[in-house]
Amino acid sequence: MDIKGYYERVKALSKAQGKTIEYVVGKAGLSLASYNAYRRRENLPRADESENIAKELDTSNTYLVTGAEPGKPDTSGVIQQAEKLLADLKRL
Repeated sequence: MDIKGYYERVKALSKAQGKTIEYVVGKAGLSLASYNAYRRRENLPRADESENIAKELDTSNTYLVTGAEPGKPDTSGVIQQAEKLLADLKRL
């Protein structure tokens, strides 16, 4: 699981929407101190808290946690698979 990616996505979405992290997590029912404690310990917020953050950012919890957008296929491994296939072909 890409925990740092979670916090990067929250930050990027907040910035794109002109919202501060403090505002977003406050609307989600967390204090900024709690949110930062999760981040420092490299833990995700509780599921209900993360869901509330996602709602405030008009996205899905799945996107925040995995980076995969709903309704779009997860292509995260496609490039690695293609590179492996190319390497295998070069050995032939």
